[in-house]
Amino acid sequence: MAGVNFTASLRDEYDELFRSARIRPERKAEIDSVAARIMSPVNWARYQKIETGIGVPAYVVGIIHSLEASLNFKGHLHNGDPLTARTKQVPAGRPKPGTPPFDWEESAIDALTLKKLDQWTDWSVAGIAYVLESYNGWGYRKHHSHVKSPYLWSFTTVYASGKYVADGTWSDTAVSKQCGGLAVLKAMIDSGRVSLAVPASPEEDDEAVVITPQVMTEEGIAPAPVAPPPYPGRLLRHGSRGEDVRMLQSRLLALGISGVGIADGDFGDNTENAVRLFQARSEDEEGEPLGVDGVVGRKTWQTLFGGTADAEPAPAMVASGIAGRALDIARAQLGVREVPLGSNRGPMVDQYLLSTGVPPGHAWCMAFVYWCYAQAAAELGLANPMPRTAGVMRSWQLAKDSGSARLLTAAQVKDNVADVEPGMVFYISTGGGLGHTGIVADIVAGRLVTVEGNTNDGGSRDGIGVFMRSKRRIDSINLGFAAFG
Repeated sequence: MAGVNFTASLRDEYDELFRSARIRPERKAEIDSVAARIMSPVNWARYQKIETGIGVPAYVVGIIHSLEASLNFKGHLHNGDPLTARTKQVPAGRPKPGTPPFDWEESAIDALTLKKLDQWTDWSVAGIAYVLESYNGWGYRKHHSHVKSPYLWSFTTVYASGKYVADGTWSDTAVSKQCGGLAVLKAMIDSGRVSLAVPASPEEDDEAVVITPQVMTEEGIAPAPVAPPPYPGRLLRHGSRGEDVRMLQSRLLALGISGVGIADGDFGDNTENAVRLFQARSEDEEGEPLGVDGVVGRKTWQTLFGGTADAEPAPAMVASGIAGRALDIARAQLGVREVPLGSNRGPMVDQYLLSTGVPPGHAWCMAFVYWCYAQAAAELGLANPMPRTAGVMRSWQLAKDSGSARLLTAAQVKDNVADVEPGMVFYISTGGGLGHTGIVADIVAGRLVTVEGNTNDGGSRDGIGVFMRSKRRIDSINLGFAAFG
């Protein structure tokens, strides 16, 4: 994509903006309506045809359709011009082959391939942000960098005003009335309609995952109060005020959740988001994950303030060396999909398999992991410690026989879960000489967070892409874990 290169710093910018963006409350209903229309059965089926044909995720097709044609299937996906003729606006004269009137799917594929999205493989949040900004053009970034493009950010707190009111005509005071693409994506993710890893802050990546109130921070351990304060007897939620809110905010700050801002006794957006983060990373006294709703009830209060001040702190879960780099590379592949879906093929999928010496078209979860480690080894100038094979069971056996990895069997992990580290490769036997594998990214609320290839939202070994999963039970890993390098 010409214009601006997709650099590491640009990726970080997109991730940070998406992480900090909040849906404007007065626009929430409108955003939800756009997301619901995109994912209505009839519309969704048409977007899925495009995904099957050229590999662009259906939800990305839908978002672009909302931006370019207001979800009207009578307009070109290039710019919304009528399908009864070739496009008049930029890009003009599209599609070049064929005779009008054009089918919407025909025009959509032309629009997306013109932008080379059929060759794009990074469907992470940052990758999608880059695609959308490139699709609309780089005018905001190049000429009005003080304004983040409303094409992406309108209806979120990232964007307030400033837009082109006509081609080449700029106004600092004009406000976009169009729902931004990343506002829709955020709504889809928040509602669970789209499973996509939300970028974590560097501080979150470097912290221990802590299930008790004793939390590793940059300054050390933030112990629970000696005498935990009693539950205040009311739900604390957005809009609540008082000394109990200030106490809550102070505790969140002590736990290293700096996004809360200051302890001012006013439960606003920052406090709600900080509570959600704590809830997502914690479980109650019965070992069950807390509900993530941003509301502090009795269970969340007790988990925040009660109990385990004498416990040993969990070690910070940070992957390093070749394992850490392999994990970073795996995360960068999130969003890769088979083309067509269900084929065990695609530009990146073929590369994964070929790296192990196996021709395209085979199951590829093990090949994905091997490829990530091979890329990491090449970058670091090291030999790849992983056995070169696309077979899960074969890889596990070779790792045992060669001594190339530190192995943890399922029985060992059952006794000491703390030995599982980010960057480790997990191995599951599914019977009949088959298996499934992936790379451990973290442990949150007692569940594995993993990056897996040839899977789907449900964790199937016969899935369609690279996904991040966050609910694998550790005891579901029936072979074990391997630390390579």
